[in-house]
Amino acid sequence: MTNYRPSSLPVLPLLLWDTPPGLELALAQEGIAYRTVRDPHRLAFRSGRFVLFDGRRTAESAVLAKLSPEHVAIDVDALRRGEPVDPFRALVDHRAGQARWEVGGYELTERISRHAKAAIRARLLARLRDAVVGSGGLWARLGAFPFPFRSAFNFRADLDERYVEDYARFARARHRLADCCTHFVSTHAYGDVPLVLQDLLRFDTQSHGHYHFVYRDPEANFRNLSRADAILRESGFDPVGYAAPHGRWNEGLDDAIEAQGYGYSSDFQVGYDDLPFFPWRADASRFSRVLQVPVHPISEGLFFDAGATRGRVVADHLVRVVRAKIDAGEPAFVYGHPERRLGRHPEVLTALADAISDQPLVWRVTLTEFAQWWRWRAGMKWSVVAKGDQRYEVQFDDWGVDFPLALELVRGTHVSSLPLSGPVTPLRLGELAYERREHGGEVPTPTFMSRPPSLRSAVRHAIDWETVTPLDELPAHTLADRVKKGLRWWRHARYEEEVPQ
Repeated sequence: MTNYRPSSLPVLPLLLWDTPPGLELALAQEGIAYRTVRDPHRLAFRSGRFVLFDGRRTAESAVLAKLSPEHVAIDVDALRRGEPVDPFRALVDHRAGQARWEVGGYELTERISRHAKAAIRARLLARLRDAVVGSGGLWARLGAFPFPFRSAFNFRADLDERYVEDYARFARARHRLADCCTHFVSTHAYGDVPLVLQDLLRFDTQSHGHYHFVYRDPEANFRNLSRADAILRESGFDPVGYAAPHGRWNEGLDDAIEAQGYGYSSDFQVGYDDLPFFPWRADASRFSRVLQVPVHPISEGLFFDAGATRGRVVADHLVRVVRAKIDAGEPAFVYGHPERRLGRHPEVLTALADAISDQPLVWRVTLTEFAQWWRWRAGMKWSVVAKGDQRYEVQFDDWGVDFPLALELVRGTHVSSLPLSGPVTPLRLGELAYERREHGGEVPTPTFMSRPPSLRSAVRHAIDWETVTPLDELPAHTLADRVKKGLRWWRHARYEEEVPQ
């Protein structure tokens, strides 16, 4: 890293020259202004003082040859030091693993993203912030929520199975959270239940697919999403979002969501307990056009599957998570299932409603509105120009008023937040007031099971085994398709023989 020299170049945006996509993803989540240098000529570097490069890809001498004495070059390879895995790779890793938690005396298991990406991002950017500030820069970011909110709350309800009476019980318990509840409905379960669909028309309702399964085959995913979309539109809905069954994600599913024209999805096997992000598509060398809006991955079903019989243990856990997220200034997004569970344990929704009832700085929001906000925030192009004597100017290329924006300046664990009211905002560092952002209770940390997959699980994965899709709708294009269909026919015939007529 070069030594700091006084400069007239903007302190933001950061300029990225051949850096890993994981860095770009993290900066976008954080709300830091950055620009990617694709044609590294000297004029391209006049829009920022700090130039980030990866010493594993580009030699520092090649970088310095393009820069002026005013620039500060930062090798982001140094940010990898001390990490158990390459943090840039981890942030774009889409693989999932079987996780385990100990909560309230119960052992909970679920497949989730194999990396705690929020924690990795926090460590990575803290080191980068120290490097930038230590060289005379400024760490300023757009707030993660519209001004003056400090957090956001949403309850996501996944409607997987047809239990109409349970939905009715859930609906009665939902009334205090109706404005911040998003429903993802499986149309195989409720597509022909007009009473439920008519009720859902009053709320934020999106697609959970037709059959409750995510396929490895892109065409099968597209058929499943298209079928659900058609049913929802015929019933009066205008779906723009999707949540995958079991939180599963793959590139073929992402292709199907993009082809459907949806703006966001919410799949905890690609990311959980984190800020929204656009997944990196290594197969296409680009970021996905579908925004991921992560949620907390522990639902009530994990407790009941582990032997719990009372809703209070679920309520206690989810309330602790929500309070910890609010204290940390992060999205407090949790989810659950009405059928056989929340519909029969209304105390869970009551406890959540109580937890946010006295929180005026928590944005009660649907996932659809939050996704709209985040995409708008991600599209803002801005810079910070030094004016001397601790004075700066925040400048936006295209100012918009869709949402009220906040600018946050970070000094260690202290943050100063101020509203941005126009395309140019003067900033005097000496006049800012900072507050300490304390973390509240800890969100349980998962451990991952490392046992190798059995032969049975490997075969099930290879043939995309499931019993949800009707036999007559299963394709037979590939060998795996034919093996799966044959096993399904055998299973069906065996079941018919065992069940008395």
